[in-house]
Amino acid sequence: MPFMTPYTRVLRLLGPEKWLAAALALANIALAISQFAEPLLFGKVIDQLSHAQGSGASLQWAGIGPWLAAWAAFGIFAIVAGVTVALHADRLAHRRRVVVMAAFFGHVLHLPMSFHSSAHTGRLLKVMIEGASGMFGVWLSFFREHFAALVALVVLLPATLVVNWRLGAILVVLVVGFLMNVVLQRTETMQSRADIYSNDLAERVSDVLGNMPAIQSFARADEETSALSRLIDRMLNAQMPVLTWWALATVATRSSSTIALVATLVTGVWLLMQGLTTVGQIVAFMSLATMLVGRLEQTVAFANYMLSQSPKLRMFFEVMDTSPT
Repeated sequence: MPFMTPYTRVLRLLGPEKWLAAALALANIALAISQFAEPLLFGKVIDQLSHAQGSGASLQWAGIGPWLAAWAAFGIFAIVAGVTVALHADRLAHRRRVVVMAAFFGHVLHLPMSFHSSAHTGRLLKVMIEGASGMFGVWLSFFREHFAALVALVVLLPATLVVNWRLGAILVVLVVGFLMNVVLQRTETMQSRADIYSNDLAERVSDVLGNMPAIQSFARADEETSALSRLIDRMLNAQMPVLTWWALATVATRSSSTIALVATLVTGVWLLMQGLTTVGQIVAFMSLATMLVGRLEQTVAFANYMLSQSPKLRMFFEVMDTSPT
C-alpha cells in the first residue's frame, strides 16, 4: 500500500459528514488567506508611516485608517475562524473515531474462524485501538493545521511573486525543497519494521496475561520477563534510527527559518538601495517568511506523524479489507 493510500482512505471515511468536512476545509482556506493578508496590510501601514516621516507631511487618519482597519479585521477574523475550526474539528474527529472502532469490531465478528485462528486477539485489539487513534490524529491535524498549511505553501507562497517577485523568489527557493521526499523515502520502511516488533510485543503480553495460572504453575515469570525485555530491545533498536531521521528533518526545517529571514532581510535592504522595494514590503516579507516556514514545520511534523501512523493504518485497513464468508 503506497504511503498516501491510507491517508486518502482515512479522509474518505469522513463521507457521512462530508458537508461539515467541506465547511471546515473552506474555513481553512479563508483562514490561510487572512493570515497571508495580515503581513501585507501591516507592510502598507509601515509604508504610510515611512512616507509621512520621509516627506515631512503630517500623517492623516484618512490615509492610514483604512489600512489599520483592514489589518485589524483580518486579525480578528483569523482568531474567530481558528477557534471555530478547532472546536468543530475536535468534535468531528471524536465522533468518527468511535464510529470506525465500532465498524472494525462488527467486521471482525463476522470474519470466519480461519481468520481468527491465525489472527492473535492481542494484535487485533491493538490494531483497532491504534488504528482508530491514528485516524483521529489525522482528521484533527488535517483540519487544524495541515490543510491551511498546504494552501499557504502551494497557493499563497507563489502569490508572493505578484507582490514582489524578487523577494518572493527567495521564499519559494528556501521554503519549497526536497526535504520531504528524502525523509519519506528513508523512514517509511524503517517505521514499518519497528511496528512489527511493537505488534509482537502486544501479542506476547496478551498471551502471558491471559495464561497466568500456567505461567505461575510452571514458575515462568522470570523467563517471560526476560523474553519481553529482549522484544523491547529489538523494538527500540528498530525505532531509534527513525527518530534520528525525524530529528534531522526538524533541525533542517528550523535552520531554513533562519536562512529565509537573513536572506530576505539582506536582499530587501539591497533592493531598497536600488529603489526596487519599500520598507513596508521588507517588513511584510519578513513576516511572510516566518509564517511560511512555520507552515513548513507543521507540514514536516504532520508528515512525521503520518510516517509513524501509516503502518498502523495499513494493518487496520488490511483487516477491514478481509472479506467475511
